[in-house]
Amino acid sequence: MNIWHESFWLPEGVHWKDLQSTPTVQYPDASDFRYTIYFGIALLVLRILVESLVFLPIGYLCGWIVVKPETGGLRGRIVTHLKGGFAGKSKFKRIAETAWRCCFYICAWTAGFFILRNEAHLYNVTECWKNWPHHPISNSMWWYYIIETAFYWALLFSTVFFDIRRHDFIQMMLHHGITILLLGISFSMNMVRVGSLVLFSHDLADIFLDLGKLFNYAKWELPLKIIFATFMVVWIGTRLVYYPGWIIHSVIFEAPEMIQKSYRWENLLQRPIVPRLLAFMLCALLVLHFFWTWLILKIAVKTATQGEVNDVRESDDDDESTHGKED
Repeated sequence: MNIWHESFWLPEGVHWKDLQSTPTVQYPDASDFRYTIYFGIALLVLRILVESLVFLPIGYLCGWIVVKPETGGLRGRIVTHLKGGFAGKSKFKRIAETAWRCCFYICAWTAGFFILRNEAHLYNVTECWKNWPHHPISNSMWWYYIIETAFYWALLFSTVFFDIRRHDFIQMMLHHGITILLLGISFSMNMVRVGSLVLFSHDLADIFLDLGKLFNYAKWELPLKIIFATFMVVWIGTRLVYYPGWIIHSVIFEAPEMIQKSYRWENLLQRPIVPRLLAFMLCALLVLHFFWTWLILKIAVKTATQGEVNDVRESDDDDESTHGKED
């Protein structure tokens, strides 16, 4: 059985050769997806450099990292940076992780806005399926998809080997794995339009999530409450309203007939098969949204009853001070 046979991936009468790029028209190429791993490694290296050379020195200058007198001087600063930074497990390590993600999401969402603002499918999800798979992509869209996927490769790798392990470790691994698989499949079969909508809508809430964590670590109570309230509105609006109400609804009810006149999701043996797998993963992502919404509501209840915002995913024994305490 040839897993790359057109009948598994493409509608009737469409062949891979129909989606080959020309000097005037560019289509996604499954072989290009290897670049996501290369750039994922590059992003991981960039993250190490940014955390070590930017965020850690800022933490030191602001007094969040204090050099012990017995290990003072340059050597003391280096040792402290290593213990509190990328290779360590101090609370400042959490701050560096969060700051890196926040910076990336801001850049990614901003880039996505400028790339998608003139795309018809941003305003009408049905455009994701019209005339599929004959959807040329621009260079900017190609780079947007590749870099976003590379970021999730970097997150997957760092979650396993570097980042502080939280209570939702398994859910995060599932999320990263599903996202990479979803992006890989959608890129290979040129469903980039719906994939770009998922990325764009998801990045916005993540900005406020990580910004709120930074304010929480800094103990800025008023800005934290404002950001947390904003985050809840954006999260609910993007993850529980727009995503299921527009994207999932369009996938389930509009996509089949536009993919192929006789196509039905419930006919599991009907080809093409892979679009059905993509639809399943999009729905699985929604299940994870409900799980994280439950965690967010726990935080909201704790905030209302105790007057403070804390990440319920982090255990109390990990909640050490950022002011000079080491592991």
